[in-house]
Amino acid sequence: MIGSRSAANLLLLCAGLVIWSSAFVSLYAALSIGCAFGWEGVPFGPVSLQRGVLVGLWLLHLALVLALVIWMRRRQAASKDELGGFFARTALWASLVSVAVTLVNYAPILGLSACL
Repeated sequence: MIGSRSAANLLLLCAGLVIWSSAFVSLYAALSIGCAFGWEGVPFGPVSLQRGVLVGLWLLHLALVLALVIWMRRRQAASKDELGGFFARTALWASLVSVAVTLVNYAPILGLSACL
């Protein structure tokens, strides 16, 4: 029981950065595919299809990492033992860092040109 709890705690420490790296791979792939197929020239409401896909992927990953923060906050409040509380606080802060990195790192997709 203790070993599985420790493994789960360690996995939760990395969860936010795993979501961030998923965003990196997804956005890079969508950018490459969109540029190859000319999505920059396809209208999608007020923006291009390329920008719509990129912003949609970014917002999806941002929602996932924010949901993780909410879950970690509840987990921290419910922790009873000292070790569990430490891991809950640490995982919460790691998740908050992931939110900040996801916001700052991918915000340029809102304004920069997608394809050169």
